[in-house]
Amino acid sequence: MNANRLERARSLLREHGGGILALTGGATMRYVTGHPFPATDRLFLLLVPAQGPCAAVLPSFDVSGWRDIVSFECDVFGWDDTVGPARALEQAAARLPGAGRILVESLVFRYGEFRAVAQAFPGVEFGPADALVAALRMAKEREEIESIGEAARIAEISLEEVLPFARPGVQERELASRLCSALLLNGGEGISFGPIVLSGPKSAMPHGVPDGRELRTGELILFDFGTSVRGYHCDITRTFVTGALPPDDRTRDVYETVLAGNLSGCAAAKPGATAHEVHWAAQEGLHRPRFDGYLKHRTGHGLGLDVHESPSIMDGNHEALCPGTVFTVEPGLYLDGWGGVRIEDDVLITESSAEILTRFPRALRVVGG
Repeated sequence: MNANRLERARSLLREHGGGILALTGGATMRYVTGHPFPATDRLFLLLVPAQGPCAAVLPSFDVSGWRDIVSFECDVFGWDDTVGPARALEQAAARLPGAGRILVESLVFRYGEFRAVAQAFPGVEFGPADALVAALRMAKEREEIESIGEAARIAEISLEEVLPFARPGVQERELASRLCSALLLNGGEGISFGPIVLSGPKSAMPHGVPDGRELRTGELILFDFGTSVRGYHCDITRTFVTGALPPDDRTRDVYETVLAGNLSGCAAAKPGATAHEVHWAAQEGLHRPRFDGYLKHRTGHGLGLDVHESPSIMDGNHEALCPGTVFTVEPGLYLDGWGGVRIEDDVLITESSAEILTRFPRALRVVGG
């Protein structure tokens, strides 16, 4: 599998006019090598030329592990802390003459790595590898899809276990802690991001941070979280009402509008549909005059080895969705000082339609009564 992915990367590199694809620790490195090499403070690079053997520049203590794991042809140049990586990178550059243009991931490749590569390849032109990486990783293979689905099952089981504790007087951070523990105890590989558990007016903050605020009767409580399996992430959001009181009219109106948007966005997802079309299918009802003043955001993002990756489900993105693409549909309405509602599901484009990978019920629910 890794050899096939490498060859696809080479083919895309030629299409995008690059001489070398330079990868540092992170998701694309894992995708190509099959092993999670994280970014650290030590230079760790994989240089993939359009033709010929790859070159890896890495700390000496990682060399033996690299050779045990990586199956494709690759020259390895180790370095240690006493001399630094410059010489090893120069040796790698000597094996890769005539690079011409080096492509890097614009939101991943760090300044220190950029400067080191620029010094080893004087005069070389740099360019973004983002379109290449999106084309390489967007259509998921069967094993990738199964991992995301398994992560979603773990997330849903964990949420159901935590909901009985979502009652008035309990702090947001306590629920977030319980949720993290449940995800790991139920088989999650890790916590995809700090869980967003927000109550009352704080639920109007799409990326707020749980703290010591205590839940109160009749308020909204929003859970946005994920876990991973074999490196692949799910991402789910559900919003509830806390306490025994029935939801008020505004809460019902906002919730039912967001739910209708979620359902419409999921229904619009199919092979050949564009991200723009899915976005507006989910967003149309959110822009009615009575919701003027409410915050809205893009409808979703791709899922895979990164929690946020291509495609972006947003206005103006006319990229057609192809089979194997996994992304979120997560419309939301947020009013400062009152609260917010978001309902998020993970969607897979199949050969003929779409499959919703998250199955947690979406109907408005009162918890902790």
